[in-house]
Amino acid sequence: MTQVRVRIRGIYATALSKLLLDHGFKIVEASEKIQERLSIELEKEPADVTVKTTDIEDEILVIGTPREAVEVYNTIVENLKYVFTWRSKLELYAVYKGVVTEKIGDHCTVDLGEIKGYLLPCTENQGSSVVVGVKKAPLKPGERTLLSKSFMIRGKVLALIHGEPRISFSEHIRDSKTRARLSSLALSKLMGTGLGVHFRSSSKYASDEIILEEISRLILEYRDLVERAKSLSAPVKLRDGEFIGIIGLTSLAKSTLDEIRSTVTRTISLHHSLKSSGLSDYVDLLEGVAASDTCSREVSLRILHFISEKLRERRVVEFIHIKPTGEKITLGEGEVLDVSVDSNLIKLVVKRTIKSPGVYDGLGVEKEPGDVDYVVVRSDQPILSHNYYRGEKWLGSYININTPPEVAPGLVKYNDLLVDVIVMPSGDVKVVDEKELDKAREAELVTEHLYSYAKSALKHVLENYTMYIYNPRYKS
Repeated sequence: MTQVRVRIRGIYATALSKLLLDHGFKIVEASEKIQERLSIELEKEPADVTVKTTDIEDEILVIGTPREAVEVYNTIVENLKYVFTWRSKLELYAVYKGVVTEKIGDHCTVDLGEIKGYLLPCTENQGSSVVVGVKKAPLKPGERTLLSKSFMIRGKVLALIHGEPRISFSEHIRDSKTRARLSSLALSKLMGTGLGVHFRSSSKYASDEIILEEISRLILEYRDLVERAKSLSAPVKLRDGEFIGIIGLTSLAKSTLDEIRSTVTRTISLHHSLKSSGLSDYVDLLEGVAASDTCSREVSLRILHFISEKLRERRVVEFIHIKPTGEKITLGEGEVLDVSVDSNLIKLVVKRTIKSPGVYDGLGVEKEPGDVDYVVVRSDQPILSHNYYRGEKWLGSYININTPPEVAPGLVKYNDLLVDVIVMPSGDVKVVDEKELDKAREAELVTEHLYSYAKSALKHVLENYTMYIYNPRYKS
């Protein structure tokens, strides 16, 4: 059986390469550093699947041929366990003959059979058919399917483009001689066809023969698609696309990646959390001078002290609250009142002053400008405790269940697990949004491991809620 070929890029590349290599996948186009760490040769074959960091460094994108990409995606999820999962039910770059069901201005809604997509600009009339490609596949709840009449016929090393007769290149093909060679080959085959071409990163390793053969093959597939589109009734799928999915990494998943990475190279504690929080250069520098495991532990502790000192200096911290839907909520900034380091954890007490009226979620108490929220953060515990005061009057506490927070200078980041616990001055304790957690599991936004983790954390908080209530009159 042929090995699935995977190309990996980004700040998690070493750990993910090791993980997938151990599970029988073949790593291609590996960097020199990865080759050295994993003792592998440079493989120049085209990748079946690409795994890379998105623009959000807490997320991993998996894209490729459907069967192989699903296998890679599931392997990563099963091994990292504590992650958010977002995968499209629609294949990216798939080509459809759809029916225009609604038109508003130059915007159309197109029925693809499986789902409806949105085409802009659209010159077709309502009820007419149109051949479109999936330009953007919906991944996270609420995202739309975006369509384009400039659809792609994708191969292993390049893609032909209907409707855009131009030549473009992957950002990883920078060499001018390589670009000139590929352009010459494309023009020799595509002149007069009206088709454009996009050269994928793997094309820089491909021979002239392979490039020319793939262009010829894809032209035949394109012509066949055009002929079938004339005779088939819409809506109908004309060509498969690529699986696309995103994995949202929690602090727990990053810890697992740290462990995997440490088996092949020196890795300090919190390596991936720190890198994804903007401290990449510091991590690289310190790992470069850490000569032993003992030294690495000392370096890890020093980083925590460095972060705590920066928090004291800046005095201001921002909270990034990441929901299972992928939505990022930035809470109002707060003033650092206290910060301490103990072993491998940081503890913070942050004062947030309420600036606008409203109602405190869960508590049912009206907000007043000038109220204070004392937030207690521990990087080793799955909670954030919000304690609301009006002067010396305690209004109630909101104990948020989440993954252990990642703390960096000016930043506290965590994955919200939806369910929370409310504690009122009357002594009443109640659980809120537990059904939302159940719905997230049913929708496969959270894994079974993360779901069980949230339930366990909830049980612990209910049995020990008094330890999470903060009183500013007493040092906690």
